[in-house]
Amino acid sequence: MSKKSPVLGAVLGFFILGLFYSTGFTKKGVIAVLALGFISWGTGLTGIAELGGIVAIVGAYLGYKWTKEYNAAVGDAPV
Repeated sequence: MSKKSPVLGAVLGFFILGLFYSTGFTKKGVIAVLALGFISWGTGLTGIAELGGIVAIVGAYLGYKWTKEYNAAVGDAPV
């Protein structure tokens, strides 16, 4: 397995569905996408744009963090 780009993980994480790049279709990734999607949808209904921006930043952070964790796991895996 090859390593993934943390920068690409952060950019795709900004768009919530891009978190699947970082985690794959794992339980952690699906729960995060559903939770952030629901929060983003709820803030969209309230009309508070600042909260939507915060959700996007959280998604970017998670994308970066989980890509780094994936790369660490791939680096430790036996060949």
